[in-house]
Amino acid sequence: MIFMGKNILEKVFGFNFFLRKIIELKWLVISFFIFLIAQVWQISLLPWDSIAYVFQGKWFCGQQIYLELLRPPLPGVVNCLFGAQVYSMLLSTALACVIYFAAIVYFYVKEKKVDQLTLALYALLFPFILFASNFGGDLFAVAFLLWALLIESPWKKGVLFALASLSRYNFLIYAVLFLWQMRKDLRKIGWFVLPIILLWLPWLIFNYLFTGNPFFSINESSFLNVLYKGIWALPTTDQVIFFVFFLIVAFFSKLQQNLNNIKNQAVVIGWAQFIISGIKENRFALVVVPLMAFNISKICAIHKNLKLVFIVLILLFLGAATMQFYLAPGQGGSFEDVYGSGLVPTDSFLKNCRLASDKWVWFYPQGIVAETLADMPSFDYFLARGGNIVLYNYKNIDLNGFNVINRGDYVILKSSFCTSPPKKYISGSLRNYVIKWLKDTNSTFYDYSDWVGYPEYN
Repeated sequence: MIFMGKNILEKVFGFNFFLRKIIELKWLVISFFIFLIAQVWQISLLPWDSIAYVFQGKWFCGQQIYLELLRPPLPGVVNCLFGAQVYSMLLSTALACVIYFAAIVYFYVKEKKVDQLTLALYALLFPFILFASNFGGDLFAVAFLLWALLIESPWKKGVLFALASLSRYNFLIYAVLFLWQMRKDLRKIGWFVLPIILLWLPWLIFNYLFTGNPFFSINESSFLNVLYKGIWALPTTDQVIFFVFFLIVAFFSKLQQNLNNIKNQAVVIGWAQFIISGIKENRFALVVVPLMAFNISKICAIHKNLKLVFIVLILLFLGAATMQFYLAPGQGGSFEDVYGSGLVPTDSFLKNCRLASDKWVWFYPQGIVAETLADMPSFDYFLARGGNIVLYNYKNIDLNGFNVINRGDYVILKSSFCTSPPKKYISGSLRNYVIKWLKDTNSTFYDYSDWVGYPEYN
C-alpha cells in the first residue's frame, strides 16, 4: 500500500522530480526560507510605509479612508487583492519574496558557471537585502527589475519593467538601459514600450481625475524625496564599507571590461543613484545586492580559492548587522507591542474631533482619521479650528500657552472646542493642489465634501 502511494505521488505530483530539485538547489532553498522568515517578521512590525500601503489598498478596494498619492500604486493594488487588511502585508511580502527568489533561481539555472552557495548567501542573506528590503514596495521593484534584466523577450521586459517602476518611481531611470540595449531594433523598442504604456495608463488616468495632472504622483514623490530632502547626504559607516566591498567585487569580476552586460550597467546606475541621493537609507542600494551576488557567484565558480574568503566576509557582515540590533534596538517588537502599548492614544475626544500629529499615519490602524502637521501654518491655527494635536517629538518645542496633556511618550495639545473630523484624508506635501483641483472643477469624479475638513475650502 505504501509502495502504491509512493508511485501515485511520483506519477501525479512528480514527487521525485520535486525532491531532486530541492536537493539540487539546497543552498538557495535554505537561504530563501531564512530570508522569507526575516521579511515576514519585519513586516509584522508594521512600519510607517506599510501602514500607508495597507490603506492605499483599502482605498483601491473602495474603503476610502486614507491615501498618499505620492506613493506608487502596485503595493496597494496587491494589498487590495489580498483583502486590504493588516495581514495583507504579510501575504504581499511573501509574494514579493517568492518573485525575488524565482529570479535568483532563474539566473542560477540559466548561467553555466555559478557557485550556488555564495549566490544564495549574498543574494538572500546580505544584510542590506535581509534587513532593509521590506518597507512596502522595495522588494517588488527589485524583483521585477531583476526579471526584466534576465529575460530576453522585449514585451515581457516591458511588462516587468512597468511593474518595477509602478513599485518604485526611481526605477524609471533603468528604462535608459533597456532602450540602449534595443537601440538597433525599433520593433523591439515598440514591443518594450507598449506594455509599459498599457500598465501605466490606469494610474495616469487616476492621477488626472484627482488632480488634473497625470504625473502628479511622480511630481509629489520627487518633491518630497528630492527637492525637499536634497540630492546629497553623507553615507553611514556600513554604507561606506559596502561601497568598498563592492569595489573589491568589481575588481575581481572585471566589471570595467564587462560593462556591455546590461546587469553590470544596472549596478553602475544603482550605485550612482544611491551616491547622489539625499535619502541614504540602505534600501535605496538594494538593486546592487543581487547583481553583486551574481558577480560573486561567478568569481567563486572560477576561482575556488576565493570561495572561503567570500563566505567568511558575509558571516562577518551578518554578525556586525546582528550586533546593531542588540546595541541599538528599535522601538516596539510587533504590531501589538506598538499599537497596544499606549503609544497611540485612543481617547474619545481624539476620535470624535479633528486630530493632527507628527506621526499621523500611526492613528489609522486605530480607526482615527488623523491629519499631518506638515502643512499647518501653526499649532494655534489648527487648535482654533477645533482640532487637537498629538506630538511625539516635542522635547525642543515651547508649549507654554497651550492646554497640554503630558503622557511621557507624547503630549496632547487640547482645543477648547471640537470640530468633527473628516471621514477621509489625502496626505502629501502637495495635497492642497488636490483640494483646489477638486473644488475648482466641481469634481463629479470624486465627492470630497466629507474629506477636506478645512473651513476655507468648504
